Amino acid sequence: MFAISTKQCLVTIPAFGSDALTHGVLSDVVAEHDLVDLLIIDNGGSYQKVGDEWVIRPGANIGWAAASNMGFRIAFTRGYRYGLTLNNDTRLSPGFFAGLLDPRLPDDAGIVGPTYDDSWWPTQVSDFEGAASEYQPTDCFREVPMVDGTAMLLSAAAWERVGGLDERSFGRFAWGADIDLAFRVSEAGFGVYVTERSFLNHQSKASASAAFGKHRYIVRANRDCTKAMKRIHGRNTFRALKKTIPVRRPLPDEKCD
Repeated sequence: MFAISTKQCLVTIPAFGSDALTHGVLSDVVAEHDLVDLLIIDNGGSYQKVGDEWVIRPGANIGWAAASNMGFRIAFTRGYRYGLTLNNDTRLSPGFFAGLLDPRLPDDAGIVGPTYDDSWWPTQVSDFEGAASEYQPTDCFREVPMVDGTAMLLSAAAWERVGGLDERSFGRFAWGADIDLAFRVSEAGFGVYVTERSFLNHQSKASASAAFGKHRYIVRANRDCTKAMKRIHGRNTFRALKKTIPVRRPLPDEKCD
């Protein structure tokens, strides 16, 4: 039998090679060991540990979506209130998980994400463009239609109601599965939020590009995402999302500058 965790969140990093990237973000996660535990899903089968990190090797490359779902399933089976999937090509601001788990966020939170320096999802973009280690948190959060799967926190209640990422519809790289999950979570009555208490640097597509070739990866992932989103959610979904202006609100007893 396994022990039930007393911590709030299990962080899962799906990894396929690029150990240096994983080792880099490892220290950011371990810095908040009082709040989170860490699990690495080693899709490549050759991850080199640097400490006592918990590693599961599926025996094949099951992909980002399936590895993330494995992490969520383990998290909620073991009694964590939240599961988080995190890309290995990231660096995190101090207090990153404290921001995502801030009890001042609305009680209906089903998905929470950070701000970041990527351009993929405009409602998460921060005005700050420096190193995550130098980020100054802001006591604000945003109501958004979806959160990028680069770092996505999912509540146990939302998982129980709607399940996890769609592993079949979005192709090998599962672009768009994060959008689809957020839509389902929202439709089930949960809130989807971005907190400005947390920020990450994203070395965008670095890990997958190294493994599969950047051009091949982007073309195939984009094609599969567009096709699935049109079929499941309608052909104008992306256009509407790109025009979304998030509702920005202060945390209780705070002010948004």
